[in-house]
Amino acid sequence: MSQICDIRERNAFQSCYPLRLAIPPPRVPDLDKLIPESLHSMHYFENALLRKFDFVLDVEAAGAYPKQVDVIYSYRRSPHKYSQYVHRTGVSFVQVLGGSDGFLYLTNRLMGPGRIGTTKSKDYRPAEVAKEIMEKLRSFCLDQAKLKSFYDKELASLGHAIPEEPPPLSI
Repeated sequence: MSQICDIRERNAFQSCYPLRLAIPPPRVPDLDKLIPESLHSMHYFENALLRKFDFVLDVEAAGAYPKQVDVIYSYRRSPHKYSQYVHRTGVSFVQVLGGSDGFLYLTNRLMGPGRIGTTKSKDYRPAEVAKEIMEKLRSFCLDQAKLKSFYDKELASLGHAIPEEPPPLSI
């Protein structure tokens, strides 16, 4: 298991596709206080965007853990520089670069008709599905209006995560 940003070192015929954000995510002071404890504030908006497009966390970036936590995976040797997500269909991977740099996108070439573990029919074309997913994500990332609307909705939902102060006690 290695991170997708290193694919060119292992395969000269495959590379990641950069997906830049037309508008960088907003900076929210004390974001970790506004979100549930189960979520990381680092790249919060990028992670929410990937969840919107049916990606799930595959491997967390080494920098997402506190310095006193030493994370060791038995199936990989080096830590991931970026958090990596996999699409629910398994046809693609994305790594979060952050800010206006956005993401790196990679089609999972191990998915294909006739491959072990592929349960779809022989008419199923995972590369075409991956291309459709990438185009939808790319189109969304380049659309300033859609990104602004998405950020605004996420910011509005953050306000609901904060418990309101109870009214002062009066006797």
